[in-house]
Amino acid sequence: MSSQSLKETIKEKIATALKENLKIEEREFVNPWANQDKASVLQQSRCFSDAPIDSEKCLNLLTRVLYLLQQGEKFTSQELTTLFFDVTKLFQSPSTRLRRMVYLIIKELEPAEGEVFICMSCLIKDMNSKNDCFRANSIRVLSRILDPAMAAQIDRYLKTAIVDKNPFVASSALVCGINLVKTVPDVVRRWVNEIQENVTSKHGMVQFHALALIYDLKKTDRLALHKVVTGLAKHQLKSPMAECLLVRYATQALTTERDSAVEKVLMSYLDSCLRHKSEMVTYEAARAFCQLAVIDSEGSGGHSVLGYDITHATTILQIFLTSPKPVVRFGAIRTLNLLAQHRPQMAARCNCDMEPLLSDQNRNTATLALTTLLKTGHESNVERLVKQITTFMSDISDVFKIEVVRAVKGLCLQYPSKYKTLMAFLSSNLREDGTAEFKRDLVDAIILIISQVPAAREVGLLHLCEFIEDCEYPNLCTRILGFLGEEVPNTSVPSKYIRFIYNRLILENALVRAASVDALSKIAMKCPPLRRDVLVLLEFGQNDNDDEVRDRISLYSSVLKQCIDDEREDVKVGFQPLMSVEMPFSMEAMYESLLDHISSDLKAMPFNFEVLPSDEAYKAAAKAQAALQTDKKKSNYGGLPASKSESSAAPQRDSAQRATANAELMRALGDIVQESELGPLQHTCKPKALTESEAEYTLQVIKHMFKQHVVLEMYASNTVQGITLESVEVRLTGLEPNWVEVGASAITKLEFNDQASAHVVLRKAAADDGAGALTGTFGAALHFLVKEDGDDLGYEDDYPVENVSITAGDYMFPRALQAGQFKSVWEQLSAQGVESTEKLSLSFKTLETAVDYIIATLNMEPCDKTGKVEAGVRGHTLLLSGTFLGGHSVLVKALVGLAPNQGCVALKISCRAKSAAVCEVITHALMDSLSSPILARALRAGGGTELKALALRSNISSGVLASPA
Repeated sequence: MSSQSLKETIKEKIATALKENLKIEEREFVNPWANQDKASVLQQSRCFSDAPIDSEKCLNLLTRVLYLLQQGEKFTSQELTTLFFDVTKLFQSPSTRLRRMVYLIIKELEPAEGEVFICMSCLIKDMNSKNDCFRANSIRVLSRILDPAMAAQIDRYLKTAIVDKNPFVASSALVCGINLVKTVPDVVRRWVNEIQENVTSKHGMVQFHALALIYDLKKTDRLALHKVVTGLAKHQLKSPMAECLLVRYATQALTTERDSAVEKVLMSYLDSCLRHKSEMVTYEAARAFCQLAVIDSEGSGGHSVLGYDITHATTILQIFLTSPKPVVRFGAIRTLNLLAQHRPQMAARCNCDMEPLLSDQNRNTATLALTTLLKTGHESNVERLVKQITTFMSDISDVFKIEVVRAVKGLCLQYPSKYKTLMAFLSSNLREDGTAEFKRDLVDAIILIISQVPAAREVGLLHLCEFIEDCEYPNLCTRILGFLGEEVPNTSVPSKYIRFIYNRLILENALVRAASVDALSKIAMKCPPLRRDVLVLLEFGQNDNDDEVRDRISLYSSVLKQCIDDEREDVKVGFQPLMSVEMPFSMEAMYESLLDHISSDLKAMPFNFEVLPSDEAYKAAAKAQAALQTDKKKSNYGGLPASKSESSAAPQRDSAQRATANAELMRALGDIVQESELGPLQHTCKPKALTESEAEYTLQVIKHMFKQHVVLEMYASNTVQGITLESVEVRLTGLEPNWVEVGASAITKLEFNDQASAHVVLRKAAADDGAGALTGTFGAALHFLVKEDGDDLGYEDDYPVENVSITAGDYMFPRALQAGQFKSVWEQLSAQGVESTEKLSLSFKTLETAVDYIIATLNMEPCDKTGKVEAGVRGHTLLLSGTFLGGHSVLVKALVGLAPNQGCVALKISCRAKSAAVCEVITHALMDSLSSPILARALRAGGGTELKALALRSNISSGVLASPA
């Protein structure tokens, strides 16, 4: 065969092969793993014990196991344990491919702590081997299954791996650090120097992981984090991914705090990133400017953000709109869509390049382009845009359909003259298939347009009437019927809508029938000519099979008959409150009045609702009463007694509020622990902040004290705009051995400016001192899923907060005594109770600081105005009163005096109660409390008021020295 003919034959075969490959793409995909069975896979796992090991057979079987795990197949704990032990036998095989699959399967199986030791020696051996592939993969596996208690044993190996020459090994060690920082942050902090060295690595992935880890270590220290970000911002990183990460950190720093020096450096850095050679970094910088534009209210209406012109950022996005890469076009239009919601005039600069995207093959990109144009477009383009929208509404997901509906709603409110075109578009989509959320957004849009555009009322009401004829969602139908009852009387011909409402009365379920009765009755009351006709229609439903519907028809029919027959004005006026959704009186006033009525001598008499005030009057009276109570408290300090009526009303109101709060607390704890196990609530402590008030997520702890339990209510607040937290839970450490966590509840969703509470129930595990005052200090952190606006996946994060401490003072409830009563109660406890006395020396330089410290530590109420120290005195007697856990009344007499020779405050504290154990707890509370050296020095040196208040609020002992007086 000649060379020419050979070439022709080869070309023909290549062409045939290419055609076959092209046809493969057109064929229907067949999943080769679709028919996997868990039982057969587990049975075949015996091959892991064969000698010699068949690598190919084991690889195939491990792949099938991974497929089943990824598809959500449920394995029992026994099956997982057996499979794990079988897989560990494969470490004997020298096959590199099989070893990598073993690493992968161990990570997916996530063995229990008691099983990890089986493979730990093999993994540590691989971590020290000469094979870099084994080293890197074994480190990654260790980060997933390592027991935190064993982290210190391999600390030096990981520290060495971080600075390894092989980038795969170094990157794996950094990833291991990112996983370990959640459980053993102290170990990872020892690697700071090595991590910072890798931030400047020449390998992109190493640099990326090093930056992510250094951020995790520094994120709780605002100043250190700003130093790292600003330092790196002055030098360009080699890795585009690390550069993108740094852009995000810089944006976060700019959104959390306005510091002119930091702001100048970071804004210059973001501007330089717009000229980066990497397309990814350029887009991230442009996106950062758009995010800052959303939150910067000062620059709204212009093209500046934080005082800097960002026209260049929108120009970059405009260029990306014409990119041949679909993902770049999608990212650019998504960012512009976000910008158009807050700064439409800035996004409008790109309209000419957005319009070609309406015909983009990716329907999601086309939808975003359309919704952006709807937000920034001109009135003359409305018809053309709506026509283009209609062509592909059936091809996009419901998420984007909802975005389109919201954009159309905003456009109609912006250009009311175009309501016919836009209303027709909305009504046509009402007739199409869709989810309940999509239909609800359509109905909301039409209702809002009817409310804001009077000319659209009758057209919109007819569209809603046609929709309820075939509506499959009862709640939505009920809402529309309620809206029709309010709006139909304001139309020119109300009678033409009656038919649609009456059809619901005879064709729908009980919920919709009841709503249609309400709607017909509202129309009849507001349209006198229609009353007789509506009355006839209502009488047809008097034999309805639902009690609620029959009762409503009977009530409304009787009132309508009186209106028709008597034509009395009082009947007409009386019918209006009956149809109103608002109560004519305050519900809080009704609750308090019912409590008073039940406890009074007139409880056998009927309760009179006519004397109840309206909601506005009740709130005004409550404000006036609060102001009066404040003035009265001030006057009481001067010795003026409160009036009898006020003093009798306050306890009733306080008891009602406490009863409501207790009921809400027990309802929240119902899913965690049985009420019978908790027992009655003893008292609730004052909230204590666990974060700074300026923090992005603020947290307060409120301790609810029970006999054998303590409930920690964590009151969280989200102050970061554009961020939603989901599955927010509080994780405590250091509970054992004295405390046991019974259970905890999480906050399902915490949006911007929302506040909610999570609860943690702790039970005392150790034997107490007889008084039940078990103390402790626990580490605390918030764990949640962070979702940015437009991000449906999100990422998990931990947010460390200050330690939670349970002190002896938490078991005390401050209880004030009437003026002059302390002496008589003190003498009474002398005869009926016991007394305990201790002498201490407190390292304070002033009596005022010592007195404030004693009150805060014991958490008791000063009596007879002894909470303030007179100026110039060298001695003071402090009288305190409170109720200890279990209802024990406690009185304390503290003699405080300056000791000039020792340079400190001498204290003699005497406690009287009916329980000797309680007395011992109170007298030893000052000695047992832990000292904070920093706050102690601040208090002894006469530090600022804020620092003193912080020390006293925290119930921290500052330099307490127990010694004989």
